[in-house]
Amino acid sequence: MLAHARLLISNPEAGATVEKLPATVELFFTEPVTPAGRGISVYGPDGHLVSTGAARAQGNRLTVSLTTPGIEGTYGVVWTVVASDTHPSRGELTFSVGHASPVKAPGLGGGDVGLVSPLGLVLQALGRWLHFAGYAVGFGAAVYALFVARDPRPLRLAGVGVVLLLVAEPLALLAQTASFDPAQVFDGDALTGALASPFGRVLGLRVAAALGLWAVLGALRQAPWLRWAIPALGLGLGLVDATAAHATPALPQPLGLVLNAVHVAAMGVWAGGVAAFVVAPTRGFGRVAVWSAGLLVASGAALAVLHFANPLETMTTAYGGVLLVKLPLVAVALWLAWRDRRRWELAALACVLLAAAVLVSLPPPR
Repeated sequence: MLAHARLLISNPEAGATVEKLPATVELFFTEPVTPAGRGISVYGPDGHLVSTGAARAQGNRLTVSLTTPGIEGTYGVVWTVVASDTHPSRGELTFSVGHASPVKAPGLGGGDVGLVSPLGLVLQALGRWLHFAGYAVGFGAAVYALFVARDPRPLRLAGVGVVLLLVAEPLALLAQTASFDPAQVFDGDALTGALASPFGRVLGLRVAAALGLWAVLGALRQAPWLRWAIPALGLGLGLVDATAAHATPALPQPLGLVLNAVHVAAMGVWAGGVAAFVVAPTRGFGRVAVWSAGLLVASGAALAVLHFANPLETMTTAYGGVLLVKLPLVAVALWLAWRDRRRWELAALACVLLAAAVLVSLPPPR
């Protein structure tokens, strides 16, 4: 889940007025966070930076020192963090010393979407779409070829999946930096900071899984028994993806990870299997498609229930709006599967993956 902040300045809440500039600003989040860049930037009424150095992190708290004494007027606080589930997040708060005044903080009121910049959201969604497609085509098609159809032709699709998985990660890295400041997409310090955050660990594991799949595919002719490594790698990558998915506060963390991993794996088997079926049809896929689609729908429904406090949030939040777009697409894919229109089913599933990529890039209501 993306982090939300609460400001503490010697007790007053954000937007309050204090008599003098405090020595520190503390932000409390709903979960542990890692500061991105300075973490907290505090700007005075004249637009000058009054915070000193980078914010100090301690669990779900960030603290930064201020240069005192300050002038009277309204101060802008801009925070940039990476949540424990690797999602980038930024936000803004204000407080006043003495009296209110116009805010001159750079980056304040930037028209964010889902706690990130619009460019960051677009890059996040594109990177995740490529990752989902790569997972499905890479692992799903390989499992279909080796265990369902026993036909090597779909293995070429698995090679395409490896490429998609590898292309997705640099794009995801740029999305992290663009989410905070579109002007610093290629900034060296911002990129280094992203790689040093929990996101960097997930990126490394994803690249390792993609390279592992590539190595196994290349060794299958000499060592056919290595085929069992492919579903193992796929399940492992599903668990890695689960650690980067939105947290499910209503469930113990291990159960939340398993539920997310099942959702990802079922998606890969269904979508990747349909892509492989188009290349090498076999009667045995029908039962596999039913089970994987059923698991996908059931796990997705459970996650949706866990992320909404009440049904009205589906109409009052961006997350809910995208979910309302995704559900009819899933229904269309199921109908096409029932009608045995596999090529059209594949097109519908590509749209489902795109909607899912946008969905996981937005903060859920809870």
